[in-house]
Amino acid sequence: MRFENRKFTILVSIGIICIVGSFLFPLFLGALIREMIYFQKGAFAFSSDSISYIIFSIAFIIIGIAFILLAIDRISVKIRTLITSILFLVAAASMVFSIDNVYFGTEKGFYVNDLKSFGTVEIPWEDVTEMEQVYVRSDYSTKAHELIFKLHNGQNYVVKYNEYLQYYRGKLEGYVMESGGKSIITEIKEKDIK
Repeated sequence: MRFENRKFTILVSIGIICIVGSFLFPLFLGALIREMIYFQKGAFAFSSDSISYIIFSIAFIIIGIAFILLAIDRISVKIRTLITSILFLVAAASMVFSIDNVYFGTEKGFYVNDLKSFGTVEIPWEDVTEMEQVYVRSDYSTKAHELIFKLHNGQNYVVKYNEYLQYYRGKLEGYVMESGGKSIITEIKEKDIK
């Protein structure tokens, strides 16, 4: 009986720690793993979309729920095992999906690995004809929205243009203009966002 109570307490505690920690783990653990896998020497503006942090957080909530389900003895062992296995697989896939979202610049080019694709796309600076910075204007403020790299071959790569990436605006413009491209700023109204 003591062992069952101890097992229940440990599994529920781990589940609660995962659920509560889901607000902090993406900031530290997700960023650390992302940096270990993708970071290159001399990289700048190394970041990812905020949606990747949300996905990583949801993965930890799912893990927490799985541990709590493992602790409930009223559910049959087969059903518990099946449900928790599915939850752990969904959480693992979500974490991989989240960690796989990254972008950064180097002296060679800009690297994008967004949620819609697998593998990192290298955008060499000499291939960029135009770097468009899109800002959204509302009634009281203007904020960064998208950064669009337009290439010689007609392809466009769109990156969410947050304040962190905006901090490196001068460096990005410098590389694009040194390689023969141009930088433009576009301002749109908030209601025009699709």
